[in-house]
Amino acid sequence: MTELLTGPLMDPTRGAVCALTMVGGDHFFLKRWVDYYGAQLGRENLIILSHGGDPEHKRIAKGANVIYLPHDPTRNCFNQRRWQMLSRFTSGFTRFYNWVICGDVDEIVVVDPAEGVGLVDYLARMGGQKTRPKVLTPFAIEMVHNPDLEPEPLTDGTPILGARRLFRLNANYAKPCVVRDIVEFVPGGHFANHPVLTLDPHLYLFHLRFIDYGMTEARLATRRAQRVIQSGELGESDRAVTGWDSAWATYQTLSKEPPRAETIDFPEFRQEMVDGWRQKKVVFWAPGGARPKGIYRLPERFSGVF
Repeated sequence: MTELLTGPLMDPTRGAVCALTMVGGDHFFLKRWVDYYGAQLGRENLIILSHGGDPEHKRIAKGANVIYLPHDPTRNCFNQRRWQMLSRFTSGFTRFYNWVICGDVDEIVVVDPAEGVGLVDYLARMGGQKTRPKVLTPFAIEMVHNPDLEPEPLTDGTPILGARRLFRLNANYAKPCVVRDIVEFVPGGHFANHPVLTLDPHLYLFHLRFIDYGMTEARLATRRAQRVIQSGELGESDRAVTGWDSAWATYQTLSKEPPRAETIDFPEFRQEMVDGWRQKKVVFWAPGGARPKGIYRLPERFSGVF
């Protein structure tokens, strides 16, 4: 676990923290991503790689750094190329920022409100220049919308946390996404080539793909169609079933489960992840654990964070 020290320990020759993502479409998630990280870090410290140069991305992210990427309709080796690029961008920006947060547009890193500080102040207290971790892994919270228990729609003025408080545990989204040195991610950003796990006790990665029933249905249909373009139909090619193929069925099951408890404290599961830390694919390291059964409710203190 990470020890917090007092005092400003950022390198003054670099910016404090920047956030980096790549997006194609996904206007709802981009707006929430920009609103949250813009308030935390300043929009000038946001880097958005716009696949296809969607004009709406520039409108939503006004004041941020939007970089055009040409659209590839074939999606040839798309995920591999995307994360190779994100690895290099992340590594490069560590030369000019103390910390870089890199993730998908439907992922948001939050400091527990009980700490009473935002991302910049929290990371500024993260040990000395030589002793602080190089890579931080937030604990993963995968939000799950139950439309019967949470009927309120997510309108522009509605914070996600509050209208939505139900989640499941999913170690796949405990990503090593807060970094301060050269790093290489595997596709999806789930693992990195850093051989030390620092599962931070106060940082949480909120994964939002299941945040709204109707939105999830439409978005997953689009992702399945993209997967077919890239690799062919299931049964008509030799490709294996992926998470994008099965995600809708998974979500439909989860969306009907009532919460077991209101808590964000899972010491046994955290320890399972630490104890299961293992080498994966020769040079990449992954936390142990998986997806324990059960749906839970966030404590009230998280309401309104984004």
